Amino acid sequence: MYSFLTILLRLGLAVFLGALIGFERESREHAAGMRTNALVSLGSCLFTIISAFGFLDFIGTPHVQIDPTRIASYIVAGIGFLGAGSIFLSQDKNRVKGLTTAATVWLVAAIGMACGAGLFAVAVVATALGLIVLIVLRLLERLVLPRQTATTQRLQIEAASMEGQLIGQVCDALMHAGIRIKTLDLRADQEGEMLQIICTIPDTATLAKVIDQLRALPGVRTVQANLQDIDKMNEASNGE
Repeated sequence: MYSFLTILLRLGLAVFLGALIGFERESREHAAGMRTNALVSLGSCLFTIISAFGFLDFIGTPHVQIDPTRIASYIVAGIGFLGAGSIFLSQDKNRVKGLTTAATVWLVAAIGMACGAGLFAVAVVATALGLIVLIVLRLLERLVLPRQTATTQRLQIEAASMEGQLIGQVCDALMHAGIRIKTLDLRADQEGEMLQIICTIPDTATLAKVIDQLRALPGVRTVQANLQDIDKMNEASNGE
């Protein structure tokens, strides 16, 4: 039987490593943050310790069989329910979000189990590799797959008169910024005309730049963007 200090070290390391990965998730404003991942790691570690050392007194008892791997196997199966709670379908019905967070919870459970089993070096290496996947590979995805962060945005442009030349200037500004136009809808009222554009914008920086360009066009009064769509863009740029 290991000493209490050894068990305390395992529990403490599990909390620290789980919180470390949870910090990355929380910095991206995901549901499973520092506390969730720290608790998952701590719980997995504690279950593993109980599985390994909690029934030593029964060893040698007639007709009693001890299998330390059974609790560990239930941890792997049970953690899936917690991970499934972080998966949801985004509002645009085109993407399933939360898969990375669910996988992170699953990894943190394994890290906690490694700490509980005394595999400290393995737990630290797994934590480092997990952070590399979450941070470095996300940056690599943005470079290799920049279209993954694109989202649909609704722009509303108001002007005294939407002549053909002004509409052409608006389309040119959007095309030069790398924005793909899906639909154009021109509406008129007593105060002037409004052009509503449904388009695909790569990121928020491009959106801010093109809004300034559109406002500078002669005859344009206001340019509005849907705030909910901007929130979706921020979520996409943050990654899962």
